[in-house]
Amino acid sequence: MTANCIACGMPMDRQEDHALADAARPYCRYCAREDGTMLSYPEKLAGYAGWLVSTQGLDRTVAESQAATILRQLPAWRERHSRT
Repeated sequence: MTANCIACGMPMDRQEDHALADAARPYCRYCAREDGTMLSYPEKLAGYAGWLVSTQGLDRTVAESQAATILRQLPAWRERHSRT
Protein backbone atom coordinates (compact mmCIF):
# COMPACT_ATOMS: atom_id res chain seq x y z
CA MET A 1 0.00 0.00 0.00
CA THR A 2 1.28 3.45 -0.90
CA ALA A 3 1.67 6.01 1.86
CA ASN A 4 1.56 9.72 1.18
CA CYS A 5 3.97 12.18 2.77
CA ILE A 6 2.28 14.04 5.62
CA ALA A 7 4.17 17.23 4.73
CA CYS A 8 3.85 17.46 0.93
CA GLY A 9 1.46 14.70 -0.15
CA MET A 10 3.97 12.90 -2.39
CA PRO A 11 3.20 9.19 -2.85
CA MET A 12 5.87 7.06 -1.20
CA ASP A 13 5.77 3.77 -3.10
CA ARG A 14 9.28 2.59 -2.20
CA GLN A 15 11.14 2.49 1.08
CA GLU A 16 13.76 4.89 -0.30
CA ASP A 17 11.01 7.50 -0.87
CA HIS A 18 10.77 7.91 2.91
CA ALA A 19 13.15 10.11 4.91
CA LEU A 20 16.40 8.18 5.47
CA ALA A 21 14.76 5.27 3.58
CA ASP A 22 12.92 4.49 6.83
CA ALA A 23 9.35 3.41 6.06
CA ALA A 24 8.39 4.21 9.67
CA ARG A 25 8.88 7.92 8.92
CA PRO A 26 5.61 9.38 7.58
CA TYR A 27 7.34 12.04 5.49
CA CYS A 28 9.36 11.84 2.30
CA ARG A 29 13.03 12.37 1.60
CA TYR A 30 12.27 15.82 0.13
CA CYS A 31 10.66 16.96 3.38
CA ALA A 32 13.58 15.83 5.54
CA ARG A 33 16.85 17.38 6.56
CA GLU A 34 20.09 15.39 6.22
CA ASP A 35 19.67 14.07 9.78
CA GLY A 36 16.18 12.75 8.95
CA THR A 37 14.19 15.33 10.90
CA MET A 38 11.25 16.89 9.12
CA LEU A 39 11.60 20.36 7.65
CA SER A 40 9.79 23.17 9.45
CA TYR A 41 6.73 24.78 7.89
CA PRO A 42 8.69 27.89 6.79
CA GLU A 43 11.36 25.69 5.19
CA LYS A 44 8.77 23.57 3.38
CA LEU A 45 6.77 26.61 2.26
CA ALA A 46 9.88 28.28 0.81
CA GLY A 47 10.98 25.09 -0.94
CA TYR A 48 7.55 24.32 -2.35
CA ALA A 49 7.08 27.90 -3.56
CA GLY A 50 10.51 27.79 -5.19
CA TRP A 51 9.59 24.55 -6.93
CA LEU A 52 6.36 26.12 -8.24
CA VAL A 53 8.31 29.12 -9.55
CA SER A 54 10.86 26.95 -11.33
CA THR A 55 8.50 24.31 -12.72
CA GLN A 56 5.33 26.30 -13.32
CA GLY A 57 6.78 29.74 -14.02
CA LEU A 58 4.65 31.36 -11.32
CA ASP A 59 5.39 34.73 -9.79
CA ARG A 60 6.96 34.24 -6.34
CA THR A 61 4.02 35.83 -4.49
CA VAL A 62 1.49 33.69 -6.35
CA ALA A 63 3.62 30.59 -5.79
CA GLU A 64 3.83 31.26 -2.03
CA SER A 65 0.06 31.71 -1.83
CA GLN A 66 -0.60 28.54 -3.81
CA ALA A 67 1.93 26.55 -1.78
CA ALA A 68 0.36 27.74 1.50
CA THR A 69 -3.11 26.73 0.27
CA ILE A 70 -1.91 23.23 -0.61
CA LEU A 71 0.23 22.71 2.49
CA ARG A 72 -2.49 23.71 4.95
CA GLN A 73 -4.56 20.73 3.75
CA LEU A 74 -1.86 18.19 4.67
CA PRO A 75 -1.69 16.41 8.03
CA ALA A 76 1.66 17.87 9.11
CA TRP A 77 0.38 21.44 8.82
CA ARG A 78 -3.40 21.14 9.30
CA GLU A 79 -3.34 21.71 13.07
CA ARG A 80 -1.01 24.69 12.65
CA HIS A 81 -3.60 26.42 10.48
CA SER A 82 -6.70 25.38 12.40
CA ARG A 83 -5.58 27.74 15.19
CA THR A 84 -5.25 30.78 12.90
